Amino acid sequence: IFHHLHPTPTSHQPTPSTMALRRPPTRIELKADDVEEYDKIMKDRRLIAEQQAMREQSHHQQQNTGSDFLGSATSSSYMSTQKKPSAAERIGYRRPR
Repeated sequence: IFHHLHPTPTSHQPTPSTMALRRPPTRIELKADDVEEYDKIMKDRRLIAEQQAMREQSHHQQQNTGSDFLGSATSSSYMSTQKKPSAAERIGYRRPR
């Protein structure tokens, strides 16, 4: 009854239903252009992070002094509407052309 689940020890040839599909290994290449683009992205991220830190620092200073209510509201709304990078942008993935 269950002979199809347990192959006989004499059958050493795999059948099409038991064979795994084979494909060539994926090849990943890192080119000089990719490294340059990654470096540019990381430089841009550092610059953006520094700018955000400076805005937050000035925002906190304005809150502590209480001198510029409108300016602090504008900067906080600007920070909340900034575009967040996608996963592909965070890892430096560029779509093939």
